Amino acid sequence: MDFILNYVGKISWLPAAHHTLVAQIISACIFIGLLYILARIFTWGCNHYLSAFVKFIRAERWYRALREMKFFTALGIVIAAMAAINFHPIFISNKIAWLSLIMTKLTGIFVLFSFSYLIHTGLNTLDRLYGRNPNLPIKGLVQVAKIILFLVTSLFFLSLVLGRRPMYIITGLSALAAVFSLIFKDPILGFAASIQLTSNNLIKIGDWITVDSAGADGNILDISLASVRVQNFDMTIVSVPTYDLISKPFKNWSGMYEAKARRIQRSILLDVDTVRFLDKPMLERLKKIDLLKNYLEEKEKEITEFNASRNVQENWLNGRHLTNLGTFRKYAESYLKSRPFVVANDPSFTLMVRQLPQNSQGLPLEIYCFLNTTVWTDYESLQSDIFDHLFSVLPEFGLYAYQQPSGRNLAQGLSLFKQV
Repeated sequence: MDFILNYVGKISWLPAAHHTLVAQIISACIFIGLLYILARIFTWGCNHYLSAFVKFIRAERWYRALREMKFFTALGIVIAAMAAINFHPIFISNKIAWLSLIMTKLTGIFVLFSFSYLIHTGLNTLDRLYGRNPNLPIKGLVQVAKIILFLVTSLFFLSLVLGRRPMYIITGLSALAAVFSLIFKDPILGFAASIQLTSNNLIKIGDWITVDSAGADGNILDISLASVRVQNFDMTIVSVPTYDLISKPFKNWSGMYEAKARRIQRSILLDVDTVRFLDKPMLERLKKIDLLKNYLEEKEKEITEFNASRNVQENWLNGRHLTNLGTFRKYAESYLKSRPFVVANDPSFTLMVRQLPQNSQGLPLEIYCFLNTTVWTDYESLQSDIFDHLFSVLPEFGLYAYQQPSGRNLAQGLSLFKQV
C-alpha cells in the first residue's frame, strides 16, 4: 500500500486529498487480481500434480471421484484463500476506514465460501463413493451434513456482513425456531430416521422390502434424507418417506437371502365330510406306497398291541385306529423330506404339516417348510410342483379338497334332478 502511495503522490494533476483513496483502490484491485492469479495457479497445480499423486498410489476410485466432484479445484481455491489472509494486511490499510471494512468483509466472505466449497466437494465425493454402498448407505448422512454446512455458512456469513458475533445471530434467530421447525419438519424427521435406519442396519440398497401402507414391494434403489426409492417388481417406482420406515411396520426380506432359503406357508382346505378311519382295503393299498410302508406297519403293530392290551372287542371306538387324514399328514411330511429342494435336516428351518382351526370353508391343512432357493421363479415353480402332487394324491386317501359350488356343479345337480 505505501509503495503504491508513493507513486500516486507523484501525479501532479491529482489532488493531494485523494492520494490515499486512489492508492487504496489501486491496491485493492491489485489484491483481487493477485488472488485470482493465485487461485488459477493453485487449482492448476492441484489438478495436475496432486491428482497425479492420488492416481499414482493406485487410488483409482478416489481419483475419479475427486476429479468428477472438482475437489482439487476447491483445494486450490482454499490455498489461495489462505494466501489472502496473509496478503490482506500488505495491500489493505486502515487509512480509508470504509474501504478497509469492505475489503475485510469481502476477504472474510471469500475465505468462508472457499472452505465451505471444499467441504461440500468432499461430501459429494463421499456420496459418489459410498452413497449407494449396499452395506452402509451414507447418502442421508451426507445430506444432513450438507444442511449443517449450509446453516453454519449462513450463520458466519450473516456474522461477517452484520459485524456481529455468531452467538448474537443465533440469539436473534431463536425466535424463528418454531417457524424453522415447521419448514424443515420432513428433513428433521428424515434425519432422525436415517440415523436409526443406518446405525441399526435395518435397510440397505438392494434390499427387497414390502411397505403395505405405501404400496411398495420391491428392491431399494436409493436411500436419501427425505425418502427411500423402491422399484416394485412391476417396474414402477415408489417413494417412501424415510420416517415411515420407523413409524410404520415394513418387511425386509434380506434375512431370507442371507439364509439362502425361502418359506412355504400355505394350506389345503379339506372337506371335513371325507375324513374317516382307514378300512382294511385302504390300509393294504396305502402300504404299497414306499413313503408310508414302514410308518403304517409300525403304527398298525402299535395299535394292535394297544387294543389287545385293553381287550377292545365289543365297541371299536374304545380303541385306537388310523385315519385317512392323519395318514395323509404323515405322507405329506415324508414327501417333503424326500424332495432335494426342501430343507429337511437343518433344525433352524421348521418342516411340518399341521391342522389349523376349522372354518366355514373346511379344514385347513398347512404345509410349512423352506426351499433351498431364493430365486423367485424357481421358488414358485417348486412350490407349485409340491401342491400339484399333494392335490393329485388326495383321492388316494379318500380325501377331497373343499371348494365352493361352481356353475358346473349346479348344472350337474340340475341334470341329475331332471333324470329323477
